[in-house]
Amino acid sequence: MTILRGLAAEGHAIVMATHDVELAAELAHRVVLIAEGEVIADGPAAEVVVASPSFAPQVAKILAPQHWLTVSQVREALR
Repeated sequence: MTILRGLAAEGHAIVMATHDVELAAELAHRVVLIAEGEVIADGPAAEVVVASPSFAPQVAKILAPQHWLTVSQVREALR
């Protein structure tokens, strides 16, 4: 995970398949959601992962209407 964060911070492109929405929200600038082999959403991570409650990370669900998606973002905001 540390390696991926470092690569993302340096601006490297990372292609990753995951069911971990919070991880995708933390690392990705762009997210593509695929369901049953079809692209159902494609765009900026902050927009795509909260577009549907089914895909929103738990942090976004619990702390709505704030725009935080990850625990890391909440931690930074509270400092």
